[in-house]
Amino acid sequence: VDAVRARAIERDLRRSRRFAAVVQRMFAPERPGLTALASPATTVCRCEGIPRSDVDGFLEANRHADTVDAVKLSCRTGMGPCQGRYCETTVAGAVAAARGGTVSDAGRFAAQLPVKPVSLQTYADLFDAD
Repeated sequence: VDAVRARAIERDLRRSRRFAAVVQRMFAPERPGLTALASPATTVCRCEGIPRSDVDGFLEANRHADTVDAVKLSCRTGMGPCQGRYCETTVAGAVAAARGGTVSDAGRFAAQLPVKPVSLQTYADLFDAD
């Protein structure tokens, strides 16, 4: 019975993952279009309150900066609680547009610990499990 249930769960997981992949492909945002729509007043990084004008100003003043990490170090994008989960692709789009490259060329933010915010209660529960 356990093996039968495990196979059913694995089958359901595979089906769910296939469905999720289709949804992600169908509803993926048009990043270049969103980047082009951003005005200088558009907030790029919600956590740190960084407007597009700060990112563009940094890129204009620093012609050698061609990665999202360079922008992060100067403008603080990606340093908030979400660790860049929401602004990384927007910053990469701005770098790509400014440098004539691609979003992939701009790179990704370097991961910092914690990789994902974890509540203190979660940590406390680890010690209570003993």
